[in-house]
Amino acid sequence: MQDSPACDSGRRKRGPSLDKTAQTRRQITEAALAEFVETGLARSTMERIARRARVAKGTLYLYYPSKDELLRGVIEHALQHSAAYRPLRRRAGESVKALLRRSLLPTMDMLEGSERGALAQLILSEARHVPELARLYKELAFDPWQQHVQDLLQLAVDEGELRTDSVSLSAQLLASPFWMGMVHNGLLAPEKNRQLPIRPLVELLIENLFAAAAGHNGGVRKSLEPQS
Repeated sequence: MQDSPACDSGRRKRGPSLDKTAQTRRQITEAALAEFVETGLARSTMERIARRARVAKGTLYLYYPSKDELLRGVIEHALQHSAAYRPLRRRAGESVKALLRRSLLPTMDMLEGSERGALAQLILSEARHVPELARLYKELAFDPWQQHVQDLLQLAVDEGELRTDSVSLSAQLLASPFWMGMVHNGLLAPEKNRQLPIRPLVELLIENLFAAAAGHNGGVRKSLEPQS
């Protein structure tokens, strides 16, 4: 017995599975990031990216109708495991300091991984020449991450774990190893054996910030003037 045209038409309309869709999207964004880093945003073409991703050009445009939308997808994919995008649930009895470490340290480890490292390299090399890249990175990465850290530090202040005159400055201080790592490892010493480990810097900053509440010297003052 042959299938009726209605049945056949229904089959043809069925779209790809969610797993297949996610896999294709991942193929495209990973290929695009590699192409952007290797060739530069201005010289990269959708045709080259499709070829690199091993998908039809029409498929690429189906997922990302423009290069700007593809650029957003690349950044979102590279940041998908960031604590700012997937806030961790606080465990029973867990201190805010422990939650902060658990949230930030894996993010710093991922910075040294292939995708996050490639994204950092792209930001350093292209953001000044491509305002849309800088805008997207600020919107999707910098601002959410900074707000997430600031919220955790404010919680620590509220619960008496942290003493600081400026939660905002403390959050910026915790972000400084990230930027130092981007510049040092991305520009000054891209060789693996010369790269700066970022995780120990973040651990040291967390320890120093929280030391004040334990009666040690630490914390952040609003004024940078010498204290009498």
